[in-house]
Amino acid sequence: MNYNRFILVLIMSFFVLSNCSQKPAYGMIIPDYKWSYEELKSEYKQCRGKGQLISKGELQGKLTFYFTVRNDSTYIQFRDFLGRRTLYLQLLGNEVYAWDILQDKWFLTTQIQSQYPFLIVLEPTDLTRYFWGIDPQLRGKEYPKDFMFDHKSISISFQTKPDAVGSMVSKAMFQINDNQNQIEIEIKEREYGMSYPRLIRAIPPTILHN
Repeated sequence: MNYNRFILVLIMSFFVLSNCSQKPAYGMIIPDYKWSYEELKSEYKQCRGKGQLISKGELQGKLTFYFTVRNDSTYIQFRDFLGRRTLYLQLLGNEVYAWDILQDKWFLTTQIQSQYPFLIVLEPTDLTRYFWGIDPQLRGKEYPKDFMFDHKSISISFQTKPDAVGSMVSKAMFQINDNQNQIEIEIKEREYGMSYPRLIRAIPPTILHN
């Protein structure tokens, strides 16, 4: 499995575990927010940070990423262990765009949803909330009756840590109990009111029309 394929599997695993048809068990630490989600966006407008994605079990690996969140849009750049830029994600409102940089391919929302139907359930704004440091509020979501996922036991937990603006969500952990696979997405650094301008870029026309 090449590095780009590995990254795609891990990212899509995040969406799968957040939206399995059988309701997961949650271990939630309620953040002590100084701000509501809307107040945070209004005050700071943008946020940037760095983190890592770790997979344990059948797929083992560690990837780094850096991101910029601007209001309801998120821009994420992943790198492999060689430091190469691999997958670039844009979450623009409720639209998802994925650019496989190594393969020079661009995937639109409908293409991603066609291959991964669970993305119809999870809204990109849920993930944007997480990168802001706010609880994505996955509990209570309604799932389509025909939506199925093989795994029987899923647990999802979030951890918080003190930040400049309060105790914010910094880690998401997904555990598949029947085969002991685990995925952790941890934000190591977060700066409010700052951005990585190079992440906020237009789709290259040559890629968009391929």
